[in-house]
Amino acid sequence: MAKFTQMAHGLWMVAVIAGLAGCGESEQAKPAPKPAPPPPMPHTVGGSVSGLPGSGLILQLNGANDLPVGANGKFSFPKALAKGSAYAVSVKASPSIPVKQTCKVDQGNGNMANTNISNIVVTCTTVSFAVGGTVSGLAGKGKRTELVLQLNGANDLTITSNGKFIFPDVRLPDGSDYSVSIKQAPAKEKCTIKPASLAFDRDTLNIVSVSCSKNGRRK
Repeated sequence: MAKFTQMAHGLWMVAVIAGLAGCGESEQAKPAPKPAPPPPMPHTVGGSVSGLPGSGLILQLNGANDLPVGANGKFSFPKALAKGSAYAVSVKASPSIPVKQTCKVDQGNGNMANTNISNIVVTCTTVSFAVGGTVSGLAGKGKRTELVLQLNGANDLTITSNGKFIFPDVRLPDGSDYSVSIKQAPAKEKCTIKPASLAFDRDTLNIVSVSCSKNGRRK
């Protein structure tokens, strides 16, 4: 009986030791915690510009971050934005050298995806003006009293009274050449043209002053 007890005690000790060993192996196999994922990479906002002949265009990103653009082609704001951030591209200043222009932005608003924005389109067009002037000294009586002016060798305009005139359906781009001539003077009158530099308004250029007088006498 004593022999059986000693053998059972020995088996119990072996079982305890094996159990402790198993616990140690289980603790050693526990995986380490995973590292936190890195923050999303920021991306840039950009696109392309067309129709720009000179300088003076300044774009803005989100009401700040000015970006001067001096040539057609691709552009990109240096400031990067995080994924999900809102972006809005606008024109802060339109080109003015060598000609005045207006520029519009298409596809300029949105939220940042997980990539660079490169589809914004900026299109610039040259400002155009109506062309006109003033006439004085027309007698307005008798036969063939009309004064006929011509713009750039075409675009006839018949004038029958003194005052302001505008060539209809004609607009000249800023910086373009022009020439106003007298195609027909009223009968028994002589008319002369002098350049003028004042503008009637923001849309119409007052480029010439036409003075007429009877028998060539200036009034």
